[in-house]
Amino acid sequence: MRTLKLSGEPQATPIFMGSDENAYGQARAYHELTGKKAIVYAGGLLAATKYTKIIDMHVVPGFGEDAIFIQTMREVAKEYATHEEPVILIGLGDKYPPLIAKHADELRETFVVPYVDYDLMQRLIYKNTFYEIADQYGLPHPTSVILSKEDLPTEGQVQSPWGYPVVLKAADSVEWVDLHFEGRAKVYILNSEGELDKAIRDAYAHGYHGKFILQDAIPGDASLERNVTGYVDQHHHLQVISLGHPVLEDPTPWGIGNFAAILPDYDEAVYHVAEKFLTDLDYTGFFNMDFKYDTRDNTFKFFEMNIRPGRSSYWATLNGVNWVGEILSDYDNQRTSQATVYANQDTSKYQLWLQIPAKMFIKYAPESAAKDTAVKLIKQGRYGFTYKYQPDWNFKRRLLYMRANQLFRKSYKQYFGSHLD
Repeated sequence: MRTLKLSGEPQATPIFMGSDENAYGQARAYHELTGKKAIVYAGGLLAATKYTKIIDMHVVPGFGEDAIFIQTMREVAKEYATHEEPVILIGLGDKYPPLIAKHADELRETFVVPYVDYDLMQRLIYKNTFYEIADQYGLPHPTSVILSKEDLPTEGQVQSPWGYPVVLKAADSVEWVDLHFEGRAKVYILNSEGELDKAIRDAYAHGYHGKFILQDAIPGDASLERNVTGYVDQHHHLQVISLGHPVLEDPTPWGIGNFAAILPDYDEAVYHVAEKFLTDLDYTGFFNMDFKYDTRDNTFKFFEMNIRPGRSSYWATLNGVNWVGEILSDYDNQRTSQATVYANQDTSKYQLWLQIPAKMFIKYAPESAAKDTAVKLIKQGRYGFTYKYQPDWNFKRRLLYMRANQLFRKSYKQYFGSHLD
């Protein structure tokens, strides 16, 4: 297990942005490290950050919009103008890192902005341009084509060049997250021309303006997927990298791509592929990449890159990598070692991360060697959740947890099928 080595208590102040499970996970990590409340700004309050004692929450309606964001941050800057410690801005939702990077020159007058420049960030977070960068630096990815509204045929239907099933996803995840309409999915798995054509036309009819990525579907379930998260320091040196092995994926249309169970994993080859890519980019900051093993050519293929820790990244903290501690140690000069940490080498210390109850995981996870390992860890009591934090556990948060599990049971039964009952 990774234990962060500091010469003393962190001498830096993070300001987090977001209110989802990711925000709660990082606030929890900060509280575990320092015992202090996390300062968090968000445009609204989601269930994960309700009724908590470990967050100093500032809800600013419209905070994810450019004008309100920078106006708010100018006021926050006044508050921290004479703050002795470095104040580090950490965006935990898709909207916030681009907003921070866009206004980096102004924000750096008061804050630490731990991101690449805005232009490179935009190219990395938009999936179509990410694949261009991946090709440039030799990072494998699924065979893809880019589709725009102008590509829709006036007669007939949109067609796949590979047959079916195919994967369809919005290239602009920032715009996509704010769209809501019947049939919308985070990621579409489509089995016919009719389904493909309808999905694209419905999205444009409901106000989507961006492009789509149409991809060859890599066969196999979530047990072939991996997730790598890490932090590259201000000197462009890979500080820590951690590989996760998803064992179960959320089955709902709005949750496809979100993981429900993750085991730690270790793969030197994967670590070095990611490290080379980041080094070639002269990258800095957090990164999170999902990829999948393609049995057809024995290659891991990368789907996307997030400029933040993953939504479920507390799984790595459960296994010893405190992401907040990593970034604070980079800017308060308290790191005791400059060596890159390639996490999860000691399997005897593995902990299973779960989003759903253990019994549900055992029921719904597809059979695999990874599931066998996960079940053994459950029997040994070596598992945990982001949400359940004993120092922050109270009656209202317990009710929210119970309500969330009721919704999980209903949706898993619906989308996995009643034949599992």
